[in-house]
Amino acid sequence: MKSNVNICLLFLLLFTACNKEELSAEMAAYVVVNGYNGGENGLEIAIDTTRYTAFTKIVQSAGIIGFGTVYTYRQGQHEQILTVRDTATKQVVFSKTVDLSAAKVAINFTYVDGKTTEYTPPAVDTATNKLLFYVNFPEDEAPFDMFLYRKDASTGEELRYYLAKDVKPGSWITVNYLAAPGFETTVALSNTSIYFTKAGTTDQWAFRDNESVSRMSAGGLYLPVTGEKGLVQPYYLLPKVWQLEHARMFFYPGRAK
Repeated sequence: MKSNVNICLLFLLLFTACNKEELSAEMAAYVVVNGYNGGENGLEIAIDTTRYTAFTKIVQSAGIIGFGTVYTYRQGQHEQILTVRDTATKQVVFSKTVDLSAAKVAINFTYVDGKTTEYTPPAVDTATNKLLFYVNFPEDEAPFDMFLYRKDASTGEELRYYLAKDVKPGSWITVNYLAAPGFETTVALSNTSIYFTKAGTTDQWAFRDNESVSRMSAGGLYLPVTGEKGLVQPYYLLPKVWQLEHARMFFYPGRAK
């Protein structure tokens, strides 16, 4: 009888251990944070107690935010707090409870003049795509045009497609967009640039009269191609000293952030 009891106890312990193992199974979610840090110090991102302190993960001051990581968590613990902290003052400048059960989390915010603003993209329009551009260039508010440009390698033809005309920095520019003629494929887009020129011109650079900070490759922007609709793709643009930096403030798994 005692032997049977011991066997039952052993079976119960094994069954409980298996259940605990199932309950504590690890799950994973991809977390991206995009935007702009206009503060004087770097920013450190943490999820729950996991701090991302590596140099490549620290958001530099006056720079674009482009953070991404795969975060693992125990089953049943899908709600975690994401915090963003000033590396010098240790002050928390942004905090949000995120739901990791969807397997993807995308957060977009800007930190300017000590204030954090979370960006919420507009609603989807299934009939078109929405491209949104914010140009952070307070030193000059002169109007500009922006257009897709490429030169056909076989014919030498110059192709242009205007995204916006006579617009100014400092506010969101919304473009309803379907793949434009001559820019319909990823191959064509890989050889395409976006030009920012003074309003009404095609060859006068908009930002500091400098080509390097007034044009950018379209290849890494994942612009919509033929047949794609219903995409919402905001971009935060920052003319720096040597180049025009950008943050893609969207996340389409399997397509692009």
